[in-house]
Amino acid sequence: MSALVAAGLAAAAVALIVPANPTRRLEAITSPQETSASALARMRMTWQSRLPGVAARRRRRAIEACSALASELRSGQPMRAGLLTALDGVAPHAVAAARWGGDVPEGLRRDAAADRMPLWRSVAACWEVSETSGAGLAVALERLTAAARSAEEVRVQLQAHLSAPRATARMLALLPAIGIVLGISLGGDPLGWLLGTGIGRLCLAGGVILTGVGLWWVNRIAASVERSL
Repeated sequence: MSALVAAGLAAAAVALIVPANPTRRLEAITSPQETSASALARMRMTWQSRLPGVAARRRRRAIEACSALASELRSGQPMRAGLLTALDGVAPHAVAAARWGGDVPEGLRRDAAADRMPLWRSVAACWEVSETSGAGLAVALERLTAAARSAEEVRVQLQAHLSAPRATARMLALLPAIGIVLGISLGGDPLGWLLGTGIGRLCLAGGVILTGVGLWWVNRIAASVERSL
């Protein structure tokens, strides 16, 4: 009986410790660029499902839109027409400026401020240079997209590494319960001592409080790192 319990506890510990596999998430970011609308939609769905969070989804949508705009310009589309096609639904201020003959860089900066998206500020700067000097905007956008993908890959790797300390904290939180189960399987009565004696109840309350504080502290540290990504 004790051997079976130990085996089950070992399997549960492995499931808690091993973090989610980040390989598939990295493949979605480092995969070659595809220019068709269906490929972009599929990549958007993949990223959004594997990297939850509003900020993460917005970053991926911005990267996709920037890549799509570069593809539109590569195919010979005018700058404003390409922006209307590629950034529709992603950068509303820039799309409105392009549609009605307004200041596109200013629209991009407004989108950057509204969505906290530094990528749009970089696109605005490239747009201004291209309008004044005739420099190729597609090349600049492709470089911006590559840099943004690399930065996003780093974020994904950091988020994957954060799953290990969280799993370790969960496993440590389960150790007292595992000890109780092992004690029962060996014929002892740990629950009777914890619930039926004054010092046992004191130990139980202290353990629950310390375990809760430990879990809260680990989650707080991990959350602070995620907010800085």
